[in-house]
Formats: sequence, C-alpha cells, structure tokens
Amino acid sequence: MKQPLGPMPGQPPVRRYPRMAADYAVAYRRRLPNGGEAGVQLSRTRSLGLGGLMFETENPLDVGETLRLDIVIGEHAVKASGVVIYAERRAEGVWHNGVQFTEISEDDRDVLLGAYLQREYRITPL
Repeated sequence: MKQPLGPMPGQPPVRRYPRMAADYAVAYRRRLPNGGEAGVQLSRTRSLGLGGLMFETENPLDVGETLRLDIVIGEHAVKASGVVIYAERRAEGVWHNGVQFTEISEDDRDVLLGAYLQREYRITPL
C-alpha cells in the first residue's frame, strides 16, 4: 500500500530518524516541470536530521515538489535532493516547509550524523 505524501490532517509527521533543532544556512532550488530549475533561494533550517529538514520561507512551497538543497554545516556544504512533504503557516509571512531527503551521498549523511552526535551528545570533534 502506497503511503501518502505528508501527514494525515491533524496528525504530526512520521519520521524514521530523529531531528535536532538546527540553525544552518540552506540554499534551495525548485525543480521546474520542464526539467529546469528556478533560481537559488536562501533560508535557514529550523530542524535537521538524517532523513530531512524543516526550513522557513515567506511563501509556502508546494507539497510534492522536488528541491535541490545545499546546507552549510561548518566547513561542509551538504548536497541533497528532497521532496516537500508539508508546508505549514506559522505566522504572517512565515511558512515552515518539511522536506524529506530523496538523494544524499554517504559522505554528506556522515556530516549530518556528526553534527547530530556533536550536538545531542556533546561530542567534541577530533
């Protein structure tokens, strides 16, 4: 049975991986129906995990649309692709957009894991 994109009405999103509160720069590009991409938009993450992230925008993104993402974590620029699974209005001109990663390299996933472990368990990098 195919799972729906996004949470059921009135239900919180279901996650396979824990997320942490995170404030990192993120550049995103919306994929266009013709196969191209829109220009780069900048934002800040509000939460981040191995399976996805949430970031704020002034306008909602479309549930189901695909994004290319660059997330700056320390000296690393984590590159990923993802699909928007929810867009939630938080205040006038503030939308929280949840994105599930659909493509990310093992090296970039390791950077995310390192950031998570460092923050959650106060592990000092070598």
